[in-house]
Amino acid sequence: MTEFCLFSAKKCISDPMPKKKKVFVCAQGPFLLSYIHDAMTPKPYWILRHHGSSSIRSLHHAHGLLAIGDESGKASLVDLNTLRPRFFWTAHTDSILTVVIVNSDQVITHARDNSLKLWKLPSAPASLGMSALIGSTSNDKDPSTVSPELVRTIGVNALNFAKCSHLSSLLAVPNALDAAYIDILDLTNGHRTSEAVGRPDIKPPSRNRLPIVMSLHLLSPDELIVGYEDGYVKRWNARELVWASRCHSESVMSVSISDRGFGVSVGADDRVARFDLITGEVRLSQTRTAGKSSVEIAPDGETFLVGAWDGSITVYSASNMTRLGSLDYHRNTVECLTFATVAIPAEDEEEEDDDALQDSAQQLVLAAGGRDGKVSLWKYH
Repeated sequence: MTEFCLFSAKKCISDPMPKKKKVFVCAQGPFLLSYIHDAMTPKPYWILRHHGSSSIRSLHHAHGLLAIGDESGKASLVDLNTLRPRFFWTAHTDSILTVVIVNSDQVITHARDNSLKLWKLPSAPASLGMSALIGSTSNDKDPSTVSPELVRTIGVNALNFAKCSHLSSLLAVPNALDAAYIDILDLTNGHRTSEAVGRPDIKPPSRNRLPIVMSLHLLSPDELIVGYEDGYVKRWNARELVWASRCHSESVMSVSISDRGFGVSVGADDRVARFDLITGEVRLSQTRTAGKSSVEIAPDGETFLVGAWDGSITVYSASNMTRLGSLDYHRNTVECLTFATVAIPAEDEEEEDDDALQDSAQQLVLAAGGRDGKVSLWKYH
């Protein structure tokens, strides 16, 4: 007899795909190949559904929490150990573009309502603990009614769908007057430390509109990697252009940066581009279909993942750009990807107590947010 492991799903606010069901089949049986296919096909171990049908626009993990922002303006912070939301609140009146956990008690949200907000998280009473706040069904302790405190609102230009980039106390956003340029803000006071980065000394004629910013990444207080509407990726040092590389034939949709000296970009075309952060040298890979929406490099820099308009998530080797496999769950655009390190109890653990979490091994997890309103969680090896 040959043993294979299959997964089953439960239906609830956060859908697990938990306990493995061991199925024994005879090696000579007629359904052996289908069992092998099911057993070897990667599946998410949990599905977060508490944002309903609102498209997931942004994900960020830090301090043990997964921040989620959706197109209705709602934001949530999910404890990935308990897989339940700690906070769930309406942060904006329009679609959220970016949500970032700044530190253990502060969160940034940035949305299409042209505002960027800094929030302070309330503390759980020592007698209750945060797990009690999450698990309680009473109105005064429900996560949806325990909202973060708004500390500061900063007016920004958010008409072009570009996410902001956060580094220490600084934020990079599209310029307030022209989305072809970049402003750098000080989060502590809301003041602009640099304005209109990328603006030429001689302004072009109005009929020659410059391509707008599509993706931003702060490398240092005065260094930026920027993806543009015309398919270019550029590196700026203060106001000086370091290099410019044509990575795509259409708009850049997403850029991910590795601390190993390279970045990866995807766009509305069928290309995946890897570029060197110092020289701007580009290596291109042609894919089967056009329309890529998100990209994320794994923490070790060995692989990266690309989310597409068709709902697919494709894994690539970072060294040679070859396709390694795919993760299939979503049926519509995969809007955002992020990695997290989570303590996951062993499969035979029935209770999610603190001792079980402490004894658990640290697992690298991929979170994928889709236009279907779901966030899929995958064990990544």
